[in-house]
Amino acid sequence: MRQHVDLKMIKRWNTAGKVFTFLGLGILIGAFIMTFRDPNVSNQFLILSVFGVICAQAGLAISNRWGASPRIDEIIDEALKGFDNQYEIYHYRLGASHALLTPIGAFAIVPCYEDGEITYDGEKWFSQSTKRKFLRRSGKRSIGGLQKNAKAEVQSMQRAIDRVLPEKPEVSIQPILVFVNPDTYVKVDGAPLHTVHVKKLKSFIRRLPKAKPLTTNEMKMLAEKKGV
Repeated sequence: MRQHVDLKMIKRWNTAGKVFTFLGLGILIGAFIMTFRDPNVSNQFLILSVFGVICAQAGLAISNRWGASPRIDEIIDEALKGFDNQYEIYHYRLGASHALLTPIGAFAIVPCYEDGEITYDGEKWFSQSTKRKFLRRSGKRSIGGLQKNAKAEVQSMQRAIDRVLPEKPEVSIQPILVFVNPDTYVKVDGAPLHTVHVKKLKSFIRRLPKAKPLTTNEMKMLAEKKGV
């Protein structure tokens, strides 16, 4: 499988995560030092503390996504390992965060991070967890935004392809919701979107009905085009 990854963007976000984390910690330390020197600055201390916590939390979230290993792109690559060079995966380079071009069609892979048992009742998505976590009760929770996110990824991927192949009719792009948490069990029937756990992604794609794929020449043009 051919892999195209925007490593520069990953590095930028990883650096940004570290900057926000250290900035937040620096602000918190500065706020504590300020109160020791002048106990009457409680309002300023509160404001700085809140700002410092927000910066530090944002930095940790960014670092967990872009700096921790394995990153989500590495997890997806590992799940698809073994596909031949007719398959091409674009991470952060073809509109969608993870765009997969195959002999059976084009796909926008949409990572999902919820744990527990994933179900769909005909209208809403749910995650059923039996494990109690810090500040969160066990039980059934509604998952919002999945279809909206999938639609946005498809549209973004379509625009990126259109920029490189303006003469080509609109490509049929199918979104796939891929749950990546190892503690997730996907039990979805009748869902409006393809839904699978990352461990079964490869076999799932092989079973999908064939759609009209991009030609070898078109895929080569996409791979050679910078900044898509």
